[in-house]
Amino acid sequence: MSVYVSKRNESKVEFLETARELSAHTLTYCLKAPKRLTFFLTKDICALARRVYYEANTANGIIPRNKIELQNRRTHFQLALAACENMEIPLAELKERLKLNPEEAKKWSEFAFKEWGRLLVEEQKLLKNIMKSDLERYKNI
Repeated sequence: MSVYVSKRNESKVEFLETARELSAHTLTYCLKAPKRLTFFLTKDICALARRVYYEANTANGIIPRNKIELQNRRTHFQLALAACENMEIPLAELKERLKLNPEEAKKWSEFAFKEWGRLLVEEQKLLKNIMKSDLERYKNI
């Protein structure tokens, strides 16, 4: 049975889909970067985006039955959040680097950086919400 669009809520695992979108968007645009920036910036950006996705996926796979498993889950969410926050640094460097050479910047659109910003903010919000939700859900463990 379908749910009306107006009555749909945010999914509990929306953070996984957003992390996947972030990883896919990152790969798409980093492949367009000049080759000389690959080892200095885009390689790190791609690694951080994948880390967000991997850590979020790992955390989601842990169903805590005791305090150690709960702490493991929280640690993976924290690592995903940290990678998400750290991605902003090399992205800012990449944007500045591309501004220096307008010919290289033609391959890039302002959309790419706006979309990165949107995805990063959304993922951070979702990760914080799931961590807050976990505190409530598993407070009796």
